[in-house]
Amino acid sequence: MRVHTFLFLLLGLSLMALLTRCRKERFMEDSSARLEFSRDTVLFDTVFTTVGSATQYLRVKNPYNRTLKLSKVALASGNDSPYRINIDGLDGPVQEDVEILPNDSIYLFVEVTIDPNADNLPFLVTDSIRFEVNGNVQHVQLIAYGQNAYFHGGLNSCNDPLSYRIPPETEEIWTSDLPHVIYGIVAVDSAATLTINPGTQVYCHGKSGIYVYKGSLRIEGQPGQEVTFQGDRLESYYDDVPGQWGIQLDCPYETGIGPQIASIVRGGIWIFQSPGSSIKHAILRNGNIGIQVDTTGAGYKGINYSVEIENTQILNMAGIGLLGQGASISAKNLLIGNCGQQCASLSIGGRYRMDNCTFANYWSDNSRQYPTFVLNNYYEDIYQNIQVRRLYDSEFNNCIMFGNNAFLTDFNEFVVDIDDGALADYFFRHCLVDTDESVEDDGVHYEGMRFNQAPALCDPEEENFRLSSGSALMQGTWNSVNNLGVDLDGNAWGTFMWKGCYAFDENSPCD
Repeated sequence: MRVHTFLFLLLGLSLMALLTRCRKERFMEDSSARLEFSRDTVLFDTVFTTVGSATQYLRVKNPYNRTLKLSKVALASGNDSPYRINIDGLDGPVQEDVEILPNDSIYLFVEVTIDPNADNLPFLVTDSIRFEVNGNVQHVQLIAYGQNAYFHGGLNSCNDPLSYRIPPETEEIWTSDLPHVIYGIVAVDSAATLTINPGTQVYCHGKSGIYVYKGSLRIEGQPGQEVTFQGDRLESYYDDVPGQWGIQLDCPYETGIGPQIASIVRGGIWIFQSPGSSIKHAILRNGNIGIQVDTTGAGYKGINYSVEIENTQILNMAGIGLLGQGASISAKNLLIGNCGQQCASLSIGGRYRMDNCTFANYWSDNSRQYPTFVLNNYYEDIYQNIQVRRLYDSEFNNCIMFGNNAFLTDFNEFVVDIDDGALADYFFRHCLVDTDESVEDDGVHYEGMRFNQAPALCDPEEENFRLSSGSALMQGTWNSVNNLGVDLDGNAWGTFMWKGCYAFDENSPCD
């Protein structure tokens, strides 16, 4: 054998031995090896039964300078677990021989779906993830609070947009013993009635809401037992996220450049030609459009309104809090605050009576281009023609129409936009507004107005719209039909009828 051939053979054997030794020593096999976790418990806030949760994650770290091989990662309850895990991209209740490189990490993603039971109150659902490495066993706990609920509706489509319908001339009652979860559009048909009892909690999935078509909605909250509407994502992250719910249909259509989507967006509560609905002691949060009222079914000159709203709060809407289009609305002690567009848009004429209402827009998520409050009596049709509609017997007493865009150049938070092509019977009395237009006493449209002075509110950006001062600026007038006797908190009005939905409390004004 030649010398150089022998040297190559010897070098090859040495390399093979070295590689073999490296393979044997590739993984850390020390029995003391332990993993590090980003948390020892994965906790899910309340999850509705039969509904999948949001996804939580867990980071698993190898703190050593050598690779660790996890012989097994598994749900302790295996296939019977209500939880689902994805281990670094691999689904399943168990994975074997999972490797973590030196000083590196893998991620586990966890979801849960809870089976219903007979409990009215939230209940606990637990499991754990078991990690086995070098004979050691470690656990991370999984905990979810389950909540039974009544479920209404289903998946909508443009061909069949109403996923659930209360038939004509029938009544349905939603009780408060369990939460109510809406999927899609719940429709109250002609001459039907939906009654929602005091203390009921309503959770709406994305693009969902209630559509009242020539029927009646009766929300019958009481002080301390308000009826609440919000999105169905219950993790704390979503507590103040706007735009989580509200009627929306996404309909595909073809164009010359390919398929497109047309979105039909309406209010979370959309009332169309109702002969008489009422909303009392309700709280609507974090939607797109709070309440939308279209083309009343009640006579504009009658004693009744299409919708009567009392002691209600509409907060943190991505779009508009209250949208009226040729509507007939009465409101007392109504609070609408912090909306991405407008607190109230009352358009295309109609009939309105509002007493002690606070329209205060201190939206801070991004710049806002729309005024807080608009009253108008016309619209532009698809042919660019202006269509004017009459305003009937409309009054606004002791109201606040203000926001954090007040005092900007060429911007008014209070806008009255009237076309003279139709009669416009409206009157504002003792309201506090931001405007560059004249609102001086004229005996026709304005009386006792205060303007371009910021209202004394406690902390409107944090949704505390109570009065921080009992100054003359905030005092209203008793020349009003607000016969409720108390403010939104249930406090007596006292010596003065105050502006907005709260009376001034000199002992603890901002509590």
